[in-house]
Amino acid sequence: MAKKPDVHLVIDGCIQEGKKVYVKGEEYTPPNAELAARLIKAGTIAPIRSPSAQTLLRAQAPGPAAPVTPSAPPAGNNDDLLNQQEE
Repeated sequence: MAKKPDVHLVIDGCIQEGKKVYVKGEEYTPPNAELAARLIKAGTIAPIRSPSAQTLLRAQAPGPAAPVTPSAPPAGNNDDLLNQQEE
């Protein structure tokens, strides 16, 4: 049974493989172990479960949305056309 290829994450720069370009933050599976070792040593990719890859994934994850609260207009603001019409 063949071993499942290890998934890596591009952590610096980009990798072009044919017409496909893998940029920082994207998953990348190197075609062979030799290339994987060279890219890891160069700091271009990291195993998906490594601390550096996990840090990048957390940084890219969208955080909870901040609640939107309408702000009250400042007191004494005469620039509001609706208030000027009522006067």
